[in-house]
This record gives sequence, C-alpha cells and structure tokens, in this order.
Amino acid sequence: MSKRSSVETISPVDVSDNTDEPYSSEKEKQDDSLLYNSYIAAAVEISQANVSPPQPQEGGRGTIMLSFLRLARDIDANTKRKYLYNVMLWNHPSITAITTSSSSSSSSSTTCTVLPPTQLPSNVIARIPSPSGDKVAIWIQNTCGAETGNGNASSKNVSKQIVEIWTQGGTTLSQQILLPTGTLHGNVCTDASWFGGAIQWNAQETALLYSAERMTPRTASYFDQENGMKKSAKEDKQEDVIVGGGNVLGIGIGENWGEKYRRTSRLDLFVVHVETKRVGRVDNVPGRLSMTTTEGGYVLGQARFSPSGKHVVYTAWDAGEGGFMPKRLGSIYCYQRHCALYQSSVERLMERLSGDKVNWDGMDGLLDEDGKKQDVEDEECLCLTPMDRLARSPRFCHVEGEGTKLFWLSHNQGFDTHGGVMGLSSMEWDDVMGAKTDSRKDIVKPVYDVPEVDDDDDTGIKVFPGLFLNQLPEVCFTSKDGKYMFVTSQWRSTSKILRISTSTGEIQRISFDLNAQSGECNGNAATSASQSLLCITDQGDAIVTQSEPNSPPVIGFIPASSLLEENQHGRVPSSVLANLGPISATCNARLKTFATNDEKGSYSIIRVSPPHGNVPAPVEGILLLPSKSKTSRVPLIVVPHGGPHSCTPTSYIPSYAYLSQGGGYAILHVNFRGSTGFGQAALESLAGNAGTQDVLDCKYLTHHVLSRFNDSIDETRVGVCGGSHGGFLSAHLIGQYPDLFKVAAMRNPVTNIATMTTSTDIPDWCYIEALGIGSYDWTTFRGPTGEDLRVMWEASPIAHIDNVKAPTLVAIGNSDKRVPPSQGMEYYYALRSKGIDTKLLIYQEDDHAIDKVRSEADHWINIKRWFDKYL
Repeated sequence: MSKRSSVETISPVDVSDNTDEPYSSEKEKQDDSLLYNSYIAAAVEISQANVSPPQPQEGGRGTIMLSFLRLARDIDANTKRKYLYNVMLWNHPSITAITTSSSSSSSSSTTCTVLPPTQLPSNVIARIPSPSGDKVAIWIQNTCGAETGNGNASSKNVSKQIVEIWTQGGTTLSQQILLPTGTLHGNVCTDASWFGGAIQWNAQETALLYSAERMTPRTASYFDQENGMKKSAKEDKQEDVIVGGGNVLGIGIGENWGEKYRRTSRLDLFVVHVETKRVGRVDNVPGRLSMTTTEGGYVLGQARFSPSGKHVVYTAWDAGEGGFMPKRLGSIYCYQRHCALYQSSVERLMERLSGDKVNWDGMDGLLDEDGKKQDVEDEECLCLTPMDRLARSPRFCHVEGEGTKLFWLSHNQGFDTHGGVMGLSSMEWDDVMGAKTDSRKDIVKPVYDVPEVDDDDDTGIKVFPGLFLNQLPEVCFTSKDGKYMFVTSQWRSTSKILRISTSTGEIQRISFDLNAQSGECNGNAATSASQSLLCITDQGDAIVTQSEPNSPPVIGFIPASSLLEENQHGRVPSSVLANLGPISATCNARLKTFATNDEKGSYSIIRVSPPHGNVPAPVEGILLLPSKSKTSRVPLIVVPHGGPHSCTPTSYIPSYAYLSQGGGYAILHVNFRGSTGFGQAALESLAGNAGTQDVLDCKYLTHHVLSRFNDSIDETRVGVCGGSHGGFLSAHLIGQYPDLFKVAAMRNPVTNIATMTTSTDIPDWCYIEALGIGSYDWTTFRGPTGEDLRVMWEASPIAHIDNVKAPTLVAIGNSDKRVPPSQGMEYYYALRSKGIDTKLLIYQEDDHAIDKVRSEADHWINIKRWFDKYL
C-alpha cells in the first residue's frame, strides 16, 4: 500500500469535486451525487407545528388545519429552504371515531388533504400563530450590517427586523412593526431550541414577548474628534460614549457563549404591543441593566406570559452574577449550565405600551390626568427556584379542580456532565399575585438507578429510565382539563412519547405504530421506531411523527380518547396524516426512487452486557444492514456518537442511510455507557473513564455483532466513523485495536485533551470526562495542573498514535469553538509523519457540526469515497 497524504481547504464547491481519487467513470461520479441527493432529499425536518381551532363547515362537518415548517437542503444555493405545509383534517372532532371503528387495529388512514407547500422567503425567520389562530406574527429580518463575530450587538452589526401581524386567520396584513434593533436592543434571538425559546403571544393576543441581544455600550477611539460627547439632542438620555472602550471585553467586545453563540453576550426580555406598535424592555429582572457593560448578570430566555398577562416567567442563566460562571462557557448542547426560573410583573409595562388607561407622551413615560409623571415601576422580580441548580422551560396550564399551575423541568442537585436526567415540578399560580412558592411539588424525580431490562419488550425496557429532554413542548397538555402532560423523551435507543399525570407524576409510554397495517392485531405494544410529539390539538388529540433508520418520518394522528385511556394495553389506534415526498437538493443530480421495501434494508437494536466497568448497565447498538447483505457479506462501519452524553436514536439520519442503503455498508451505531436515555448512574459512569470504558464498550459490541451476524458481515473489513467525541473514540479504536479497525473517518475529533483544555469553549468537559465528577470548580477559573495534564494526555487518542496503521480521513471546521481545529490537525500531522495514508479536509466557514449545506454534502461524499477505497 502506498503511503500518501493530502490537505484540502474546502470552500463551497460542487459536491463531488473534492475527492482526491479519480472516478473510474463519469457514471460513478454521478452515482455518488445521485445517491446523496436521493437520501438527503427524503429528510423531513419539521418545526413550528400548530393546529388551528376547529372551523365549522356545511352539513355539520368540521375541519382543523395543521400547519408546520419543513426545512430542505439546497446544495446549489448552500442554504436550507423553508416550506410551509398545510394539512386539512376533515370531520373533526369526529375524526376520533377511529378508536371505535378500528378498535382492534393499530393504524388507519384519516381523511385529510395535504395542500401543496409554499416556499417562504429566506428572510422570514419565524412564524408565530396566536392561540386562537386568528392572528399570525411573521418575523422578517433584513441584514443591514456585517457580522463581526465578536459578541457585539452594536448598531453597526444588527439586522433590520420587522414584525408583520396578519389577522382574520392569517389572510389580512394588518400591521407592520419596525423593531428598534440597533437602538433599544440588538438582534432578536429566534433560536427556539435553547436560549431564546419560542416567541410568545399573550393570551389576549395583543402583545408578543421575545428575547433580544443587549446593546453594547457606545465607544469611541482616543483619536475621535468628538469622543465622549453626545452627538445629538435625541441621545441626551443615553449615557456618554466610553472613550477607548472599543476593544475592552465586556464593553466594546462582548464575552460570548461559544459554539453557535459567538455573537451572543447578554439577552434581555422585550414586549411589543401589536396594536400600538410600542416596544418596551422588561426592566425588573435579575442582574444589572447597566448600559456600560455586558459582563456579569444573567441571560434571559424561554419567556412566557402568565394566563392573565400580568406576569412573565422565564429562565435566567448565570452569566457571572450568580457565582457559577467566572468564565462564560459554551452553552449549546450543555444542559448542566446553572439556571433558575424568575417571575416579573409586567402589568405597568403593558399599561404603558397599550396606552389604554393612561396618557403617554412618548418620551417621559406615563402621565396622569393633570399631566404629571406617574410611577411606572413594576414590582421587583422573584426567583421561583432558589434551591435548584437547574430549572428551565416554564409552561402554564389550568388543571381541572386545582386551578392554574406552573410546570417546569427541574433538578435540585444538577449534574456536571453535559447531559443528564431531569425532573418535573409544579407550583400553584395566582392570576394577580403570581406564583405561590410554598406550593411547589416535585411531580417526577430524576432517575439515578439503572432500569431493569425486559428482553420481551422491543425497546428493551418497560421501566421508566428517566426524563431526558431539553425543553417541554410548546403545547403539551390535554385539551381543557390539564390532567396529563405529553412530552418526547429518550427511552434508551429510541425516542418515545410519554404521558405524565400532572397530579401524581405517573408515567405512561404511549405505544402506537404508524407503519402497522390497518386491522393488524395490537400484539406487542412496543415498536423499535422513534416517535415524537409535534403538537396537541384544541380537542386534546396528538399530532405525532414516526421515523426509523431506513424510513424518513411520517406524520400521524392519535385521538384524544386513546391518549386518555386510564390503563393502556397494547398499541393505541393511530392514523397516518401525511407521508411527505422528497425535495431535491440540487439541479445537478436527479432523484433515485426506491420502489420496494427490500431496497431500504433492515435494522435492529442489539443489546449486550459487558463484563467491564463499575456500573453493570447494558450497551446498545443500532445495526443497519443494506439489502445486499442478504446475498453477500458486507463491510461494517462502527459509529460511536458524539457528546459523549447524547444518544443515537432509531430515527432516519440521511447521511447514514446514504452510506448503508446507498453505499452497501452495514452501520453499527453504538450507544455506549454514558449515553442519555439509560438512567443517570449509567451516564455518570463514564465521567473519569473516557478513553477506556467507552472504548471497551465499542469494541465489545463490535465483536458481538461480528460473531452474531457472521453470515451478513465480513469481519475482516471493519471501519470506524465519528464526530466530536465520536471522533475521539474513532481515534482511540484505531490506536488501541489496530488489527480490528482497518480504516477511519473522523470529524472535528478530540485527540489530545491536554492541549484542548485552555482553547475550547467547554474546558469543564476536559476535566469531567478525564478526571471525573467534581473535578471542575464552577466558582473559580484556573488552568490545569501538571498532574491534570498527565491524566488528560493518558486518556487521549494521541497516547496511542504509535499503534495506528489505519488510513484515516480527518475533517475540521475552521470556525469550531467546541473542539479547536488544532486537535484534528495535530492528529493528521502525526499520522502523516508516520507515513500513514491520510487526508485532511478543512471547511473554512464551518463550525463544529460542519453543517453548511455544501460542506456537509462534500464531507459525506468524501467519507463514502474513503471507505470505498480502503474497506
């Protein structure tokens, strides 16, 4: 074998131009593009799902409209397009009659019409229907300044943002509101998955609540002619500019939150009144509101109006003032960051914005009948969860017989690992006074023990493994009574919908199967498919999705009557609403259609109990077998996930469908001990054992699969592929077991924890995973000791570099804040110096995920070509 290496710096180009090996034919090149396009086009990424209230029709028929956004990759434009889908459901609420007409069936079809989707303009960043469905707020963003990437929110790098208010069911544009971006606040945070949460209507549908970046102080150079001087009378009420502050951290430069949040420093809460167009900041919040610094304080998000609209409840993440963030750490995917719930009264703020009860002079505030200024201060904020290390995702619900309650995800002790099990708590709520803090009730407590395995159950466990979710669904309660909450949570290697009693905390897994044939006997209640809740209808029905590794998601319906059954045995009736077709990602490759189920291959959950480790918990894998494995033995690619405290579920991942179904490889996803969804004890067993326990888990499961599936898999052709911690494990496996793993592909891998510690946005990860629970001090910041560095190095793949002989593909995102690009480059150069066949892909504009559309496509085609060559 010739020893060779190459470095490629990748900008967005044609998806098949960056493989260093020539194609044997133009057809082979086209086949890679065709296959990738086909599997990526089938992906169904849904967000912002909602159902309008029933609309009466002639003849007593009623309809509801399901609306949602679907993202689709556009490789040619290097973007993701947004499509608005509308699905008309007929005969509602009598649609729930499927529970009686199909009482012995698992799945049936529901009368519905899927309307042709509408592509939304790229500058539409959010679409928020009101509770009644009568109004829709459309958030539009037009960039008018350059991104600096320095955590600033100054008037020079914010975007012009407009809110359109559509009324009469979203058919009439009634208002266009220009938000005060660049003056009152910076860009609005529309990231519903983390800090911002979703933009919220109040119940009265007169106002919207949102998070936006705090403006950085005005600064000037020492050499500006008018430094320190106010530039106009209009700015008389602003503080003086800070001379020489432009390059000072916390003044001209905002201290950011790392990966994906490089421009976010502080977030404040704002209310826009949709009738008067006035915008106001919620000032009675924790932390300093000084306009001279963005240091300290709290980041505010996930805010919601109380039912009466007199209060807002929100999550406040410690940004330095709470004592647990001396250095701001990376936030995204880090679910252990200290946070608490607060309530703030907004009654006076709403009066000021509406102008209904008082006069408003536009500058001086509220005036009484005699023209004198009134006291406009709302009462001070109140921390609702002072004893919790973690409290987030507030939700309100009226529980029949118990009144209004506030629910949230909680964990009193918290955890050091980046993922972990959560609890669910509640508190009574008074419409006038707010939370009754002495009424707190912990409904669901975090699960620490390893749940018992039930091998008769397809998912491997009937015992609840704990709540593993980041946020509660936007609408998660049953109709009007609030008796149950519904959530999507990891259940070992699957995602499942859970029903939680809001009074007792009793957990019931909702068992259904959208792929079951109509009339099929209920039989086993479980399916290995992953399922998730999209939303709840006004009548308490559930709109759901179901996905499998070899099948893209389908959208389904579960009637309220089935959801509310007290003792569920077997699968509940469900129906398929929509099976969305593919959306081609490029004009340069046609779509390949897959006519039969045989072409999809098969998958199964594999479960083993390794003899090593201090916590006797099972290890699970998801094995994908291509259809060709029925007639010939195929190579195996082992895929450990990143995190490490995450989990690969049994859902459709287009890149691995491309490698398995399209490339003919068996794929083994490994959910090693340390994965979420298996209880906290199994998860925390990895801390301090990274590089040993997880490596042994991967090796043990691989040997088991090679032995059990010897007729389908060639044990002499085994490769490994992974990103982040998965790349860490890939490098470990080719170093510790060079005779087993013959080829590797890794994305932004951790290769040397010691050299990563002071350059990553998550130094706590380096301590916790290498040194163990409690090794990171959240109250102070210091560099590692010499002994720390020794242990970190020994836990790293670089310690085994001399054993490596596998050809290795390394890909890095040059803007990665999580795992510095130097990690992958260090490993690449070490391999190259040894004469190992290796190749380095550098994606200049990508961060940790390498998820820009063209980079992603280029990356995965390179991976397939690498395995085609060496495996």
